Amino acid sequence: MNEFRTETRAQAARVFEPTSPAGTLVLSVVLAVAYVFFGRLTFALSVEYGNVTSVVFIPEGIALAFCIRFGSRVAGGIFIGQTILSLWSGPSLLGGAVIGLVNAGQGALGGYLFHRWSISPRFDHPRDVSLFIGMIFLILQPISATGGVAVLYLLGVIPPSAIPLEWASWWWIHGMQKPLPSLDLVPSAWVHWWIGNSVGQLLVAPLILAWSTKKAPIDQPKGALEFTLSGIGILTVIALALGGIPTHPLLLLAGTYLLLLWIGLRRGLRGITLANVLIGAAVTWAASSGGGFMAHLSIADRLSNAGFFVAAACALSLFLFSLFEDRRILIDRLTHLASWDALVELPNRRHFIEVAEQEIAIARRDNRDLALLILDADNFKTLNDQWGHAAGDAALRMIALACASVSPRPDCAGRIGGEEFAMLLPAMSVAEASDFAEILRAQIAATPVQIAPDTTIYVTVSIGVSAFGTYADLCAMMRAADQALYTAKGRGRNKVVQADDQIIVASDLDRMDIEISEPGVRLSPTLECETHPHWRLIRAR
Repeated sequence: MNEFRTETRAQAARVFEPTSPAGTLVLSVVLAVAYVFFGRLTFALSVEYGNVTSVVFIPEGIALAFCIRFGSRVAGGIFIGQTILSLWSGPSLLGGAVIGLVNAGQGALGGYLFHRWSISPRFDHPRDVSLFIGMIFLILQPISATGGVAVLYLLGVIPPSAIPLEWASWWWIHGMQKPLPSLDLVPSAWVHWWIGNSVGQLLVAPLILAWSTKKAPIDQPKGALEFTLSGIGILTVIALALGGIPTHPLLLLAGTYLLLLWIGLRRGLRGITLANVLIGAAVTWAASSGGGFMAHLSIADRLSNAGFFVAAACALSLFLFSLFEDRRILIDRLTHLASWDALVELPNRRHFIEVAEQEIAIARRDNRDLALLILDADNFKTLNDQWGHAAGDAALRMIALACASVSPRPDCAGRIGGEEFAMLLPAMSVAEASDFAEILRAQIAATPVQIAPDTTIYVTVSIGVSAFGTYADLCAMMRAADQALYTAKGRGRNKVVQADDQIIVASDLDRMDIEISEPGVRLSPTLECETHPHWRLIRAR
């Protein structure tokens, strides 16, 4: 189980670094443009409280997601974006460049830690969510807040006369972010910087990661009804947040929790991150405008309520989603282990019979053909005695691979005994199934099994064929196919026999049950099968 989870996490968290300087440049420019655009939007929604304060700083979330998905080489886009943004937001071009360096460094660090700690962008385990939240609140944003507030403080305490004249244009104070003239203003500014950037990363980065990562099974569409209900729920929360209906913040938060929990269960990570962003945008607007359910609150209370609301909703929804997703993955894995044969990676007998019963019910309902093949490796005990069980396992895997490669569906072939396999052939008559089985038999007989660096063996199978219609149920079909199989064994093995009239299908490949190939012996070119053009009949010398 741990190996399966580790492999899945490694695949999901793979870094897509640009492979050329041009690719790095393009991604850095895209990041810089997005940083400036959403930075302008963020500051447009900011409020004046001691200093300009953003409720949610969106560019930080975009920057972290880029560094996670494309590596630290794109962190230069953060520096460029923050420097350009300082032309509008302040505090100065030089100060903005220093803040850009700090933010670029913490963004690159975030990308490194994300992969160093093997955090999955699917957030399908509580460990992933806990490490992600801890990384943002305890490592990345303390760095960003400390660097940013330090710049504002230095700009406020350094006398203008101490600035060289050639630096004056770069040091010129402008924009909305004002310097901090006294030390007592630093703690409040630090806290607001820390919260705004942390919420921005917690809100936006998971959204970008979720929509840029391969879909998980739970992210697949569930139908128009669930999509409509999710939309109605989100619109209701937004209406309560922005409307004139008096609503207590804690009551609205509790209702949002329940909605996000349901969306996480039914719509997956993509649904829950999108819902977080839409609801977070409404709460941010209410906090910045002083309307909606925050109309009666002071600026300080609006800022604290909005930060707590968005951060708590995002963190709890992601954590609850990870708990349920982890449970779903565990159930799926246990179901797979209970239904599939671990040696040959085919359905086991219990699962194959369940599928066969369903196919028989469909064939009976639709009055259509259904055929059954039962295969058994010839002289398998002799193979094990002569070459050992490892060779026997290799032979079984080869037979299973041949069956799986031609099976109509992954669950239509299965291992039903030690060296016995079965295959369902929906919408196929007994005659067609016999032709199908003959080609499969020939391919297996002509496929070498490597059991040592200089030793190759060949294994043959005998196959019995039966069809639904001639026999009333699955038990009768399996009994008839099994009897035809033993008839093939009695007539020399490496043959296909139909169960309905015990007619033997002539074999055009007369070889020993187990044959060691001589060095230098090669298989002849493949021949196209006229009966089934999509098959290739492999013959040996």
